[in-house]
Amino acid sequence: MAVKNSKTFEPKVKILKAKFADMVAGERMAIGTPDMIASLIKSIPKGKELSLSELRSKIAKKLDADVACPVTTSMYLKIAIEAEVQKQKTRFGFPFWRVVSENSKIFAKLSLPAQKIIRSKRASEDLFE
Repeated sequence: MAVKNSKTFEPKVKILKAKFADMVAGERMAIGTPDMIASLIKSIPKGKELSLSELRSKIAKKLDADVACPVTTSMYLKIAIEAEVQKQKTRFGFPFWRVVSENSKIFAKLSLPAQKIIRSKRASEDLFE
């Protein structure tokens, strides 16, 4: 469970009542948490990367669902990254740069310190678009 601004996040699975994004009505949609996303990213080996779509698949599998929500996945990924960057450590609890590249939509929504870390870490691991 993660807490931000007195908000508690719990994983959920909902049945979609209508088409939403790339998902269809009737599918079981997983909604992860910032902590779950960080935990899944920790398993990505150095020098490897995972797309946001692949991350969503891992969330869905972990919660025994068909798909994972693209909106909350992106939002919670951003929350987890910014929380990690705010700690101002030289070692990070999870390698978020292995999921976010300069070309990803979420990159522009991150703080400048987070963007700088992503650029530096991706370059040091030879992760290029």
